[in-house]
Amino acid sequence: MAQDRPAMARRGDPRYTWDDTVAAMGRDFSGGKVQVAQEIIEYTSVARYCEPWEIGNPIYWDRRAAKQAGYRNVAVPWSAVLQTFTYTGYWRPGEPTRFSVGTDVNAMTANVASPAEEETETLPPMPPVTNSIRTDMQNEYFEPVCVGDRITVKGNKLVNVRVRDTRIGYGAFINRQSEYYNQRGELVARSTQGSYFYNPK
Repeated sequence: MAQDRPAMARRGDPRYTWDDTVAAMGRDFSGGKVQVAQEIIEYTSVARYCEPWEIGNPIYWDRRAAKQAGYRNVAVPWSAVLQTFTYTGYWRPGEPTRFSVGTDVNAMTANVASPAEEETETLPPMPPVTNSIRTDMQNEYFEPVCVGDRITVKGNKLVNVRVRDTRIGYGAFINRQSEYYNQRGELVARSTQGSYFYNPK
């Protein structure tokens, strides 16, 4: 795609086309990078997740109850798998500082992204747009996640592109897909997330 495009192009402008994006469907834009959770899932972390929500199912609290129900160990609620237990941390020894030079050392740089977020947000080719919004998310679960597991996220596959003229602007709805694996290489979940990229009217 041309590198000298203006910051924004309007519908009807010959430079404004979603053809490259549509043609890229099926490609993985992760660059081969994987996101490995910083920690192995521990019992205390599961309990701290369940506590404020008052999730009282014994398979999330008691190893014996979980094993009687067929789980390897204390189970993890599905709602916690995709975000809570894929956390990679904002800083670890050896990484550069996450604070701005000359600012209060007790205040983290505003709106800073984690290294994992910076790596996984690679976008497919598209025309110049100025706005985007999250639109939807669909999650599928395949294998239980339990205490002792460590989750790895792979892929940033472009699975759908729908060009639309909406009330807020002209653009395309784009869906990308990632997969979640445990330390044994078993697929535990698949997440498809949608966004609308557009130029406002």
